[in-house]
Amino acid sequence: MHGDTPARRSPPAGPALDALARRGLEASGLPQLVIAVSGEVVLASDGACALLQRSRSQLEAARLDELVTTTDALTGWIERAIDRDAPESDLGSGAAISQLDLRVGDRVVAAEVQCESFSDDEDRRFLNLILRGADDLEARDAMRTARLAKLNLLNQVSEALYGAQLSLPQVLESVLIAMTAGQGLRFNRAFLLLVDERTRSLRGEIAIGPSSREEADRIWTDLSEQPTDLYEMMTSYDHSLRQTDVAVNDIVRELDVPLADENHVLIRAMHARRVRHFTERDAAPGLAEVQRWLGVQRFAVAPLATRRGAIGVLIADNAISGLEITDFDLEFMQLFANHSANAIESSRLTEELARKVLDLRKAQQKQKEDQQTLLRMERLSVMGETSAIVAHELRNPLVAIGGFARALRRNLAEDDPNRQYADIITDETARLERIIHDLLDFIRPQKMMRKTVAPDAIVQEAVRKMRPTLESHGVTLELDLQAEGAEVHAHPGEIQQVLQNLIFNAIQAQPGGGRVQVTSRVLEGGVMIQVADEGPGIPGDVAEKMFSPFFTTKSAGSGLGLTICAQIIKAHGGVLRGENLSEGGACFSFILPRPKDDAEPVE
Repeated sequence: MHGDTPARRSPPAGPALDALARRGLEASGLPQLVIAVSGEVVLASDGACALLQRSRSQLEAARLDELVTTTDALTGWIERAIDRDAPESDLGSGAAISQLDLRVGDRVVAAEVQCESFSDDEDRRFLNLILRGADDLEARDAMRTARLAKLNLLNQVSEALYGAQLSLPQVLESVLIAMTAGQGLRFNRAFLLLVDERTRSLRGEIAIGPSSREEADRIWTDLSEQPTDLYEMMTSYDHSLRQTDVAVNDIVRELDVPLADENHVLIRAMHARRVRHFTERDAAPGLAEVQRWLGVQRFAVAPLATRRGAIGVLIADNAISGLEITDFDLEFMQLFANHSANAIESSRLTEELARKVLDLRKAQQKQKEDQQTLLRMERLSVMGETSAIVAHELRNPLVAIGGFARALRRNLAEDDPNRQYADIITDETARLERIIHDLLDFIRPQKMMRKTVAPDAIVQEAVRKMRPTLESHGVTLELDLQAEGAEVHAHPGEIQQVLQNLIFNAIQAQPGGGRVQVTSRVLEGGVMIQVADEGPGIPGDVAEKMFSPFFTTKSAGSGLGLTICAQIIKAHGGVLRGENLSEGGACFSFILPRPKDDAEPVE
């Protein structure tokens, strides 16, 4: 190709390319030339015509040394192509690359040339040159730089999502921060939808993004003052910015698509396992609805999928800036979605494991408490049996002692000094008899002798028996009975015992006189009865123990009164409660069940 360059001749007729292959090469946008070993251009692609700014007829009538300023590298390639003993692998596909200067009109343009050698059916050698102009090289370098930058961002994303020990809500938030941050994927808005197994739907979870250009300018200004490192932004998000996400979160809450709607655009995108870009030119079931929700025609959807299956989708758009979503954006959105899906699934599994560990600890604690309760019950059972035996053995001697003491007292003169001792013996014997009576009531099995009765009648009978005691202590009684016509399933005598005990406790809580109010109200499924007083109320240290056996704050008493009352009410299917009133005093209440055919809702 120097001084001994062969004389110009017509290109050989028909290289080893059929008509279809020839048309395909010619239509290629890749700058490509097929060169004979003699230096003539045999074929030129559309891309080569555009790069060299010549028509195909001009190129295919030209020699290669007319198109480049130096041919040193090409000369070596051609010599190796002519050498019949040199295997084609000496050039190697894609291995022979050199920098050349191309003549483009009056300019010289730097280019990269990749040369490949091949033979036709007649064993003639040709060179296939692939040209890349300076603009292509700059674009490629820019793309390579952008890819490296994005890979660095993905590394920061991975560190934030997997290494920062974020909770599930924080992970979801961080995913959207990376989607919208200037240091991240730079979308204006991002929406996260997750599969809800309970409702079997794809539901909107959380969103980030401005609702107007003014708001966007303010957010981007605020974010410019935040840490420039994406990792720091994802792990220390300024929660004051949350108030700007109200509009997009109103949008995301509307996004709810049943999983059964398999043709819906979001469901299909979730199962497609590849990112999709939708525009106003597309048509699909549900697309118009999503565009209406978002308020934009163009948006991208990336599936969130793990080995266990699809878990949701990410939706992103540039609703504020109006910038086009490029293939490069979609490529990294897909990579980012893969990272995010695994991070979300990992966080979910971690939280599920934490819940199960907590449940296991609670179960272990409950088992321990049940074991302790069982031991206490066994001890109480032994104590109950022993107490019953002792009580029975003591009751007869006490009756005899009490009888003789009362007889002795009657036979003593009023001024006899021994009379006071007889009084003490009589009173203490009576107290011991009451304790034994309460103890036997507590430990003896409850007889299920219940019947349908009117609760107000039970209350009135109990009050009638307590009136003398109320009057002697200067306590007034108020009745507010509003359960007329209602019936309950209960043991009248036991309920009267409960009421009399509660009223007596109310009297003792007001030693200087006061007021006791007894009320009844019909509820759904039962009748509630309350006994309230105007005393000092229930002390805080007493509230937890007042229903415990043998606990009392009185100088005299067995400490079994409230315990027996609670036991009776529990046997009736209810709970006895005691609480302080806001206006002062205490209130004890319980509910008696109504017969099932009478348990109608009360207006």
